[in-house]
Amino acid sequence: MTTLRTSYNFTAILSLFPTESGGRKKPIYDHFRPSFSFNSANQVSGEISFPELEELWPGATATAVVKLLPSKHIRQNLKSGDSFTILEGAKIIGTGVIQTIDKEEKVSVIQ
Repeated sequence: MTTLRTSYNFTAILSLFPTESGGRKKPIYDHFRPSFSFNSANQVSGEISFPELEELWPGATATAVVKLLPSKHIRQNLKSGDSFTILEGAKIIGTGVIQTIDKEEKVSVIQ
């Protein structure tokens, strides 16, 4: 049986929570791989890349490219303006807002 899973690449504005507000103590670096949640209980794995930075410190905001791994838990039809949370394990470390969808792809998975 073949099912389709969706993957996305998009540009977003990310904001990390300050350490004093429960955020990380150390910065995140280019190619950081957290989980993401789009207004649901489901988490999706992905990767954050910074086109103009090497690191992003807690309490800071930056533009980033987010690549979501193919998953059946990704909400269909993500669009510009949609918000999401950034998680490290069960801990929410920041938020983001999609600016532009660069690529949406349906991937066939044989089960």
